[in-house]
Formats: sequence, C-alpha cells, structure tokens
Amino acid sequence: MSRASSRDTYETHATSMMLTPLQTKGPAESFTELEPLEEDDPQSYDLVPPPLEGRTGFSLEARSEQLFSRDHLRIIFSEPALLLRFTAFLSTHRPQSVPILIYYLDAVKALKAIAYANAVAEALEPINGYDFTIHPARSTVNTILEDKASKAFDVLVSEDLPAYITHQYLQIVSLSITRRVTGTLAPHLREASEGLAEVFCLTDPSRPDNPIIFASEEFHRTTQYGMNYAIGRNCRFLQGPKTNPASVRRLRESNEAGKEHCEVFLNYRRDGSPFMNLLMTAPLCDSRGKIRYFIGAQVDVSGLVKDCTDMESLQRLVIEQSHATHDHVSVEETSISAKKDEFQELSEMMNMGELETVRRWGGRMHREHQPDEDEMNNSYNTGPKSRIVLKDLTPDLNKTYNPNGRGSGLLSGVYQHYLLLRPYPSLRVLFASPSLRVPGILQSQFMDKIGGSSRVRDELTAALAEGRGVTAKVRWVTKFDEEGRNRWIHCTPLLGSNGRVGVWMVVLVDEEDGLSRRWKQAPPVATTFGNGSRTNLHAQNEMARDGDYFPHSNSIRSSSPYSL
Repeated sequence: MSRASSRDTYETHATSMMLTPLQTKGPAESFTELEPLEEDDPQSYDLVPPPLEGRTGFSLEARSEQLFSRDHLRIIFSEPALLLRFTAFLSTHRPQSVPILIYYLDAVKALKAIAYANAVAEALEPINGYDFTIHPARSTVNTILEDKASKAFDVLVSEDLPAYITHQYLQIVSLSITRRVTGTLAPHLREASEGLAEVFCLTDPSRPDNPIIFASEEFHRTTQYGMNYAIGRNCRFLQGPKTNPASVRRLRESNEAGKEHCEVFLNYRRDGSPFMNLLMTAPLCDSRGKIRYFIGAQVDVSGLVKDCTDMESLQRLVIEQSHATHDHVSVEETSISAKKDEFQELSEMMNMGELETVRRWGGRMHREHQPDEDEMNNSYNTGPKSRIVLKDLTPDLNKTYNPNGRGSGLLSGVYQHYLLLRPYPSLRVLFASPSLRVPGILQSQFMDKIGGSSRVRDELTAALAEGRGVTAKVRWVTKFDEEGRNRWIHCTPLLGSNGRVGVWMVVLVDEEDGLSRRWKQAPPVATTFGNGSRTNLHAQNEMARDGDYFPHSNSIRSSSPYSL
C-alpha cells in the first residue's frame, strides 16, 4: 500500500479515442485577458492589457441558450444526416414523441404544398382578350396550420431536444468514467477527470421538500457549498437565472412519480459561476418496493458544451451565429446558402410512397403513349431485386422510456450497476440497482461478494473502515457464480452533517471489452518435471488465480488518496 496522490495511481498507455476533457480548465467565462503587463511605459497607466473593442469572450450561459434553442433544432432539421440521427434517437429511446414528430413534418409538408401552389398561381400571366386573367390570384395563407406547426416544433424543442442532447453527452461521459475507473484514460485527460465518478448526493423524499441527507466530498468541492449549508436543503439552491425551467419541471415530475431521470441543465456554484450539470437520479427501494431515498449522480460537462464535442449541429449553429454577428445580418439570412424553389422544398418532404407515385405517374398527361397498368408495373420491376433487410423492432426494455411505468432505480450509462452500503463495520447492502437486484442481495454482506486474494480483501476493508474512497479490481462472486469474474469497484463515501460516513456508493464497472474470462487458461507445461519446477508453476498460477499476480496492472487503486 502506498500513500500517493490519485494522479500518480494511473499507469497506462491506453489511448482515449475521440475523448475530450469533460470540464473546463479554469473559469468557464473568459471575457478578457488579465495577465499583468511587463512593459514599463511612462505614458501608460495600464496594469493589464485593455479589452479589445468589439470582442466578446466565451459565455457558458450564452452557449447553454444556444444548445437548447429553436435555432439548434432548425439546424438539425435542415441537414438530412443530422435529422436521421435525431429521428433514430426518438424511435429508439422516446417512441412516445414519434407522433408529434410526424405531425410536425406533415404540417410543414402541407405548408410547403401551399407555398408551391402560390408559386404556380403567381406565375400565371395575363392573356389579352380575357379580362379574368388580368388580376392575379391572391396567395393562400393558412395561419391556423402555421400556428399548429410552430407549437409542435416548440414541443420538440422543449422536450425532445434536451433528451437528445443528454443522450449524446451520456455516451461520452460513460466512456470517460469507465476508462477512469479502470485506469485506461489517456494521460492528457487525467487531470480533468479528478473526482469524475465521485459526485453523489442522497435525498430523503419522506421529509419535507426532499432534502439532501448525505453528499460526497466531491459534491461539496464541485458546487462550493459546504456540508453545513447543503445538508438538509433541497438541491434547488444550485439553480440560477439561466437554468431551464422545463428541465427543473421534468426533474420534479420524475421525482414525484418515483421514476429515474437524466437531464443536462445549467447550474451555479456558490460563487455564482455557471457549470453544465449532467444529472442522473434514481429511486432507491427496499425489499418491499417502497421508495426510501433518491440517489443523484452529477457530472460537470461544461467542457463538452464549450467545445461542442460530438455535437455537429451545435458547431454549425455557433459558426452561423458568429458570422451573422460579424456581418450584421440575421441568422435566417446566413442559413440560406442557395435559394430553393418551392417544388424542390416540397419534394424534399415527400416520403417514399409519395416519391414512388411521382415516379410512376408524374408527367403522364404530357406523354403521347399512355402505358397500361401492366406495362407500368413491369417497367419498375426489371433488373435484379434488392436484398431485404429484416430487423427486430422489439423495443429494448433497458433503453425505451416507459411513460406509465414505475421507476426501476436504473441510473444511466456507466452507473447502471451500483450498490449502497451501510458504513463500516456493517457494510451491508441496503440498496441495489436493477441489474444487481437478485434474491438475497439486500441486507447481505458486501465483503462476501469479494473473492480472490485475502490481501485485496484486507486492504479494501481497511480503506472502507477509514472512510477513504477506493477503486479496486476484484473477483466478484455471487451464489450463482462461485468462480467469480473480474470487475472494477469504485467506492465513494457520502457524508452526513457531522462529517461522518453515512452511506457508501459503490459503482461496478466491467472491463471495457465487456468480457471477463470465466474459465482460466491452463498453465504452460514445464520442460522439466522436477518437484521444484512444478511447485513454481503451481505457485505462479495460484497467484494469478487469486488476483495477486498482475504483471502489468495494480489490482487495487485508491480514488483519493489511497493507492492499494
């Protein structure tokens, strides 16, 4: 066991593919450069460089408004590839939103059909000798349909766009946390990942206003609110002037309904500085299914929002609005790269059935020869037939949102496997995630699940006894699998108002490939069969089996400050 900083505990050469820092380094707001001037100018009284005229730095509050804006969703709908990702997300994760999506698209299609009809009518020219052709036809306007389309779009902006953004960021966060816990995070991302998987709070819905009763040290460091202030209060003290009211409403409704929830929204630290908070909450139920508490896991994703990570639509919006500001034109004007005619816009809205009708019957009145029905069918059935792709459309119960169901206690992403333990010396399992909730798990001894080396068990117990956060690679044993398999456990203490450990949050993470060897490889056959050679091989194999023999990695690593 070595007393070392958590930064020194990661020894890996693995690379993080397409990962960026989740948090921003230093203040998120950067309006001016405040480095002291080193020059000695007798004519100057400046201590720092004067602000550049017309320059506005990055504002997280402004970026948050862009992230959840109508313009952002407009960018998504304007690009087929982006729209395909958005609609695929709704089909898979929010099927209840598909009807409003179809309603909006059909309403827009109807409006474009009206626009095309108006364009055809405007092209009618007067004919000499026919007085009725002199006065042009008035354009058709359907304000009721326009209002319906606008309201449907507003629903998508307020409800489905935030869910889509949350889903995108959740994928990145899950990968980052997995690699941090398993020690495979790239060196340049380690500093930005300190405390990444350790921001937790526990609330009690049986008390008035569902107050925080326990919180981790990283929660207090992230929010800057001390235990004396945070414990006993509802989490709304993190809200501020630019916090999205719709996000707060969804979180409140999910808690009242006893459901798990995941949301990205703007929060504020005690000094008033904003940060983008990825919040995951889930109810904790006892053996009878009664909700006793709520667990909340938070991740600061300000860096992802600032850099528009994995959000091509947001990148386009930022560039578009910066050009509009520089050129003093409206956003709508900058978004029109090439003017489309009305029929082209209508054609882009047509579905495959409508396009097939146009291909078969379009221009029929202008043809000399009118093919009969059999000729039309044969002309479209020539050539090789395309391969049919069959997909099981049965929804994934772990991914599909159930609007009427009771919450299962499932946290999102990497937090889907977790336990909550009583403090040492009890270490009994009080609550478990649905993935770990098997008969007999509640009120069982946590250390009975830890197999393998006695050294690992002893040092893990010592860390839990001292209230130290600890990360360990262990042999996870159950009554259905006495052999066990390798898993990482990430243990974080949640403290009460007296500073003592109130409960342990234990997150279980599988290896990144998701597959651990269930059957051990046979030891190599020795070239000599003497007693000494056999003993050495047997001892080495026993060490590997028990978890003591890891040539390239440590079996236990403390998150802060232990390194076991």
